[in-house]
Amino acid sequence: MSRDAAAGSSAPFPYMRWAKRHLTGFSGMNLGMSGVPGLTAADVPFDREIGWWAPEGEYGDPALRALLAAHLGVPPEHLFVSAGASLANFLVYLSEARGGHVAVETPAYEALLRLPAAVGATVSTFARVEASGWRLDPASVRAAVRPGTKLLVVTDLHNPSGTRLHPDDLRLLVAEAERVDAVLLVDEVYLELDLERRTSAATLGPRVVVTNSLTKAHGLGGLRIGWIVAAPDRIERIAGWNDLVCPAHPVPSIAVAKAYLPRAAAFLERTRAVVADRLDRADAWVRARGDVSWTRPHGGITGFLRLPPGLDADRLSEHAQAKRGLSLVPGSFFQAPDHVRLSYGLPVPDLERALTALGSCLDDLRPVRPR
Repeated sequence: MSRDAAAGSSAPFPYMRWAKRHLTGFSGMNLGMSGVPGLTAADVPFDREIGWWAPEGEYGDPALRALLAAHLGVPPEHLFVSAGASLANFLVYLSEARGGHVAVETPAYEALLRLPAAVGATVSTFARVEASGWRLDPASVRAAVRPGTKLLVVTDLHNPSGTRLHPDDLRLLVAEAERVDAVLLVDEVYLELDLERRTSAATLGPRVVVTNSLTKAHGLGGLRIGWIVAAPDRIERIAGWNDLVCPAHPVPSIAVAKAYLPRAAAFLERTRAVVADRLDRADAWVRARGDVSWTRPHGGITGFLRLPPGLDADRLSEHAQAKRGLSLVPGSFFQAPDHVRLSYGLPVPDLERALTALGSCLDDLRPVRPR
């Protein structure tokens, strides 16, 4: 079955249709998961006598907002609590780009390219260049950003490659946003898993908007707790749109998040150590193969693997699932059909088995050279 058929070619967000069918949880043969394994109730004890009503506040639960602001080191009035990062991004597109033009990086997380149509905007792309470690191509940025551009969009760490956004590239994006009076959106859902501690792009001024969540780095995807960091006037507009699309958050999720946040720094410290070890193992496998390559990720749990010449990622993904029970995300979902997104966040024994299976799949499909 083709990728389009499996995902539903008419779906607004084909990757998510596909992921809900093929990436159903952390198993020993899943190299497709995009977040760290979930925490349990034992990891985050919370008061179960929470009741079923809580004061929502205009910008999210006030106590949760204060805890998140303290965790991030930003003033509370610059933070809006959203129901996950996906909604956070949608709210930014709604409030800033409705009816305008959006410039988005590529390779890109597919939703960032699909959201403009949902808010009546047009879209163009600017390139991240694999040969330069997924740095931005300045000429393509300048070509993509034009009069009428309302929003520039990037991820940091980059999804799918796991590479960090270079400071010079970030400065270029801010300058281009200033040139056309646009906003720069930086999706930072993987930033806290960068193995080099860095500050958020939110510190760069009122033209920058940042989204994040407790999903990818924190292992709490089931809570659907995200946030937006922006200037207070932008937060006010975002809150107005949120009233329309998500007027209240689940009280149990708020309670768990409030119990977790005082432990977040310690959890992240442990998780970064795990990420570093598993990244080393995955990188050693890539280098030992010789027929595949990647730019070594700077953190997170995913990298973008270039396949041998002539091997299509959709074909490899279908073969891996059918013959080995191995889940892989085809790079066609990231505008790069000669790559797969490789997630290395599995426990070490599972990771080693899954990489061995991936190697066997590559060997199965190796082109036969004529004698």
